[in-house]
Amino acid sequence: MMHFNLQFFGEERTEEATPHKREKVREEGRVCVSKDLNAAVAIITALLGLAMLGAMTWRTLTGLIRFMFQAIGDRTILQDGWFAFVAWEAIKRYFAAWLPLGGLVVLFSTCTVIAQVGFAMTGEPFGPHFDRLNPFTGMKKIISMRSCVELMKGLLKASIFAVMIYTAIRNYLPLTSKTMQMPLKIGAGQFWDMLWNLAMRLALMLLVMAFADYWYQKWDFENSIKMSKKEVKDEYKQMEGDPQVKQKIRQKQREMAKQRMMQDVPKADVVITNPTHIAVALQYNREIMGAPVVIAKGGDYLAKRIRDIAHANLIPVIENKPLAWALYENVEVGDEIPEDLYKGVAEVLAFVYKLRAS
Repeated sequence: MMHFNLQFFGEERTEEATPHKREKVREEGRVCVSKDLNAAVAIITALLGLAMLGAMTWRTLTGLIRFMFQAIGDRTILQDGWFAFVAWEAIKRYFAAWLPLGGLVVLFSTCTVIAQVGFAMTGEPFGPHFDRLNPFTGMKKIISMRSCVELMKGLLKASIFAVMIYTAIRNYLPLTSKTMQMPLKIGAGQFWDMLWNLAMRLALMLLVMAFADYWYQKWDFENSIKMSKKEVKDEYKQMEGDPQVKQKIRQKQREMAKQRMMQDVPKADVVITNPTHIAVALQYNREIMGAPVVIAKGGDYLAKRIRDIAHANLIPVIENKPLAWALYENVEVGDEIPEDLYKGVAEVLAFVYKLRAS
């Protein structure tokens, strides 16, 4: 006869991650991000940036080269501090050439990361993780499904790029030999066009593969943060509190409320009863109250306690079954009585005031 451990099945991670789990994972620095997508966007941005800013970059770089050669024969190098002057000018011109292009790449790369994970600032990944020094943990990472998938992705990308580069070389080789016989400026321009077209096709292919990689990374990340039913229940208990503890808290709160209610009974002007099943204590102060207020009510044992306290404090106890039930069922402790009960309560209070006057 076969026996199954039901707890084993209960530990299977089949539940979607809760918002609290996602926030906790995010604080640990674990987010879904595709490095291939970041690289593809950076490469395409660099190529498009070169197409738009290439002329300006070329002029700035040629100006830098011209300045360096002119500085060799200039009398400035015979003066004190010539090296600082030349170095500073070279650095300024070099950064002026590449800073716009670099700024575009950084901007679009940053936007790509934010689009994938949003803003996630945490120092957890930079903290000491001594478990990473465990060789067995390292072997598990090397021999795992993730590493196999990454290997297959690398081989696939290398194969596709090799085929594309081979095809481009085969198609462009005759044209390349012709450019060598052209004037330098024209030949260099045509060679640059061929190189730029090849690079753009490779970048677009990388972008297509990057979107597929992002879909895989998203699927893998969602699977990695899934929770078992037990984990979901434990998290609920931690966030909402153990149901048994909450029940005890509510019971304690009810006891405290009853105790405060009983302390208010001596302040009542009258107690209206069923006469034995329920009791409702009313207080009315014309100067501060718009209508009589229920300051205590209860049934059975609690009703008996209210009556006993009322007798001990010489508070009138009036039997009025319909009014007692109406007050008990429709008015909460601390609330004023509704208008439809004004007449019945007024008659009771008039009777009480008459008793006090006599």
